[in-house]
Amino acid sequence: MNIVNIIDQHTFALKHAVAQASIQQRKSLIKAIFNFYAKLPDFEKVIAEHYQIHINQTQLFDDIEQDNLSTYWQQIQQANASIDEYADDYEEQEALVVNALDAFALMVADQAKVQALVALFSMIIELLDYYANFADNATDWQLLLEKEIAFQQQIFRQIAEKCLFDSSVYCVQYQNVEFTVLDA
Repeated sequence: MNIVNIIDQHTFALKHAVAQASIQQRKSLIKAIFNFYAKLPDFEKVIAEHYQIHINQTQLFDDIEQDNLSTYWQQIQQANASIDEYADDYEEQEALVVNALDAFALMVADQAKVQALVALFSMIIELLDYYANFADNATDWQLLLEKEIAFQQQIFRQIAEKCLFDSSVYCVQYQNVEFTVLDA
Protein backbone atom coordinates (compact mmCIF):
# COMPACT_ATOMS: atom_id res chain seq x y z
CA MET A 1 0.00 0.00 0.00
CA ASN A 2 1.48 3.34 -1.04
CA ILE A 3 0.37 5.40 1.96
CA VAL A 4 1.69 8.67 0.51
CA ASN A 5 -0.49 8.40 -2.62
CA ILE A 6 -3.49 7.31 -0.59
CA ILE A 7 -3.10 10.21 1.84
CA ASP A 8 -2.60 12.72 -1.01
CA GLN A 9 -5.79 11.54 -2.73
CA HIS A 10 -7.61 11.46 0.58
CA THR A 11 -6.53 15.00 1.46
CA PHE A 12 -7.84 16.26 -1.88
CA ALA A 13 -11.21 14.57 -1.24
CA LEU A 14 -11.19 15.87 2.33
CA LYS A 15 -10.76 19.49 1.26
CA HIS A 16 -13.55 19.13 -1.28
CA ALA A 17 -15.95 17.47 1.18
CA VAL A 18 -15.34 19.97 3.97
CA ALA A 19 -15.77 22.89 1.55
CA GLN A 20 -19.21 21.47 0.70
CA ALA A 21 -20.23 21.06 4.35
CA SER A 22 -22.62 23.54 5.92
CA ILE A 23 -21.56 25.43 9.04
CA GLN A 24 -23.92 23.21 11.08
CA GLN A 25 -22.30 20.08 9.66
CA ARG A 26 -18.85 21.47 10.46
CA LYS A 27 -19.89 22.22 14.02
CA SER A 28 -21.32 18.71 14.46
CA LEU A 29 -18.09 17.27 13.08
CA ILE A 30 -15.97 19.36 15.46
CA LYS A 31 -17.93 17.98 18.40
CA ALA A 32 -17.51 14.45 17.07
CA ILE A 33 -13.78 14.91 16.45
CA PHE A 34 -13.33 16.31 19.97
CA ASN A 35 -14.03 12.81 21.24
CA PHE A 36 -11.12 11.42 19.23
CA TYR A 37 -8.65 13.95 20.58
CA ALA A 38 -9.99 13.60 24.12
CA LYS A 39 -8.64 10.04 24.04
CA LEU A 40 -5.06 11.29 23.70
CA PRO A 41 -2.96 10.90 26.85
CA ASP A 42 -3.67 13.75 29.29
CA PHE A 43 -5.51 15.80 26.64
CA GLU A 44 -7.54 17.90 29.07
CA LYS A 45 -4.58 18.23 31.45
CA VAL A 46 -2.38 19.51 28.59
CA ILE A 47 -4.99 22.09 27.60
CA ALA A 48 -5.36 23.20 31.23
CA GLU A 49 -1.60 23.49 31.77
CA HIS A 50 -0.74 25.29 28.54
CA TYR A 51 -3.85 27.34 27.84
CA GLN A 52 -5.31 27.64 31.35
CA ILE A 53 -8.59 26.32 29.96
CA HIS A 54 -10.43 23.71 31.98
CA ILE A 55 -12.61 21.88 29.51
CA ASN A 56 -16.23 21.37 30.36
CA GLN A 57 -17.39 19.37 27.36
CA THR A 58 -21.04 20.42 27.62
CA GLN A 59 -20.07 24.10 27.83
CA LEU A 60 -17.52 23.74 25.03
CA PHE A 61 -20.11 22.13 22.75
CA ASP A 62 -22.62 24.88 23.58
CA ASP A 63 -19.96 27.51 22.85
CA ILE A 64 -19.13 25.88 19.51
CA GLU A 65 -22.82 25.78 18.64
CA GLN A 66 -23.30 29.47 19.60
CA ASP A 67 -20.01 30.70 18.05
CA ASN A 68 -19.01 31.88 21.49
CA LEU A 69 -15.31 31.07 21.14
CA SER A 70 -13.56 34.40 21.68
CA THR A 71 -12.65 33.62 25.31
CA TYR A 72 -10.93 30.41 24.25
CA TRP A 73 -9.02 32.26 21.54
CA GLN A 74 -7.92 35.00 23.91
CA GLN A 75 -6.54 32.44 26.34
CA ILE A 76 -4.79 30.50 23.57
CA GLN A 77 -3.23 33.65 22.12
CA GLN A 78 -2.14 34.84 25.56
CA ALA A 79 -0.55 31.46 26.34
CA ASN A 80 1.19 31.29 22.97
CA ALA A 81 2.50 34.85 23.32
CA SER A 82 4.14 33.99 26.64
CA ILE A 83 6.27 31.24 25.08
CA ASP A 84 9.80 32.24 24.19
CA GLU A 85 11.30 29.43 22.15
CA TYR A 86 14.68 31.20 22.25
CA ALA A 87 14.84 31.28 26.05
CA ASP A 88 17.48 29.15 27.77
CA ASP A 89 14.84 27.24 29.74
CA TYR A 90 12.63 26.51 26.71
CA GLU A 91 11.75 22.84 26.34
CA GLU A 92 10.39 21.51 23.08
CA GLN A 93 7.08 19.74 23.59
CA GLU A 94 6.46 16.09 22.79
CA ALA A 95 4.54 15.33 19.60
CA LEU A 96 1.36 14.31 21.44
CA VAL A 97 1.35 17.53 23.46
CA VAL A 98 1.81 19.64 20.32
CA ASN A 99 -0.98 17.71 18.58
CA ALA A 100 -3.33 18.17 21.54
CA LEU A 101 -2.67 21.92 21.68
CA ASP A 102 -3.00 22.37 17.92
CA ALA A 103 -6.17 20.26 17.82
CA PHE A 104 -7.87 22.26 20.54
CA ALA A 105 -6.97 25.55 18.86
CA LEU A 106 -8.42 24.24 15.60
CA MET A 107 -11.60 23.09 17.35
CA VAL A 108 -12.31 26.59 18.62
CA ALA A 109 -11.34 28.25 15.33
CA ASP A 110 -13.81 29.95 13.01
CA GLN A 111 -15.54 27.07 11.25
CA ALA A 112 -16.41 29.27 8.30
CA LYS A 113 -12.78 28.64 7.31
CA VAL A 114 -12.41 25.18 5.80
CA GLN A 115 -8.76 24.80 6.82
CA ALA A 116 -9.42 24.14 10.53
CA LEU A 117 -11.63 21.11 9.99
CA VAL A 118 -9.40 19.79 7.19
CA ALA A 119 -6.41 20.07 9.54
CA LEU A 120 -8.26 18.22 12.33
CA PHE A 121 -9.10 15.31 10.05
CA SER A 122 -5.55 15.27 8.64
CA MET A 123 -4.06 15.31 12.13
CA ILE A 124 -6.06 12.20 13.04
CA ILE A 125 -4.38 10.40 10.16
CA GLU A 126 -0.98 11.80 11.15
CA LEU A 127 -1.47 10.67 14.75
CA LEU A 128 -2.40 7.16 13.69
CA ASP A 129 0.62 7.11 11.36
CA TYR A 130 2.78 8.31 14.28
CA TYR A 131 1.58 5.38 16.37
CA ALA A 132 2.09 3.00 13.42
CA ASN A 133 5.69 4.17 13.20
CA PHE A 134 6.58 4.25 16.90
CA ALA A 135 4.31 1.83 18.78
CA ASP A 136 5.24 -1.77 19.49
CA ASN A 137 2.08 -3.07 17.80
CA ALA A 138 2.64 -1.20 14.53
CA THR A 139 0.46 -3.56 12.49
CA ASP A 140 -2.56 -2.84 14.68
CA TRP A 141 -2.05 0.89 14.25
CA GLN A 142 -1.60 0.49 10.50
CA LEU A 143 -4.96 -1.28 10.37
CA LEU A 144 -6.53 1.52 12.41
CA LEU A 145 -5.06 4.04 9.98
CA GLU A 146 -6.64 2.21 7.05
CA LYS A 147 -9.98 2.03 8.92
CA GLU A 148 -9.78 5.75 9.69
CA ILE A 149 -9.30 6.63 6.03
CA ALA A 150 -12.35 4.51 5.15
CA PHE A 151 -14.29 6.06 8.06
CA GLN A 152 -13.48 9.57 6.87
CA GLN A 153 -14.56 8.64 3.35
CA GLN A 154 -17.88 7.51 4.82
CA ILE A 155 -18.14 10.90 6.56
CA PHE A 156 -17.52 12.63 3.20
CA ARG A 157 -20.47 10.76 1.71
CA GLN A 158 -22.63 11.79 4.67
CA ILE A 159 -21.60 15.41 4.17
CA ALA A 160 -22.83 15.18 0.58
CA GLU A 161 -26.12 13.80 1.92
CA LYS A 162 -26.38 16.86 4.23
CA CYS A 163 -26.24 14.74 7.43
CA LEU A 164 -25.44 16.21 10.81
CA PHE A 165 -23.10 14.09 12.89
CA ASP A 166 -23.67 12.61 16.31
CA SER A 167 -20.92 13.66 18.67
CA SER A 168 -20.40 10.03 19.68
CA VAL A 169 -19.26 8.70 16.28
CA TYR A 170 -15.57 8.89 17.22
CA CYS A 171 -16.28 7.52 20.71
CA VAL A 172 -17.79 4.45 19.10
CA GLN A 173 -15.09 4.20 16.42
CA TYR A 174 -12.27 4.26 19.00
CA GLN A 175 -13.97 2.79 22.06
CA ASN A 176 -11.45 -0.06 22.38
CA VAL A 177 -8.35 1.92 21.43
CA GLU A 178 -5.95 3.22 24.05
CA PHE A 179 -3.52 5.93 23.11
CA THR A 180 -0.41 5.77 25.25
CA VAL A 181 2.63 7.99 25.56
CA LEU A 182 5.31 6.70 23.18
CA ASP A 183 9.05 6.96 23.44
CA ALA A 184 9.85 8.24 19.95
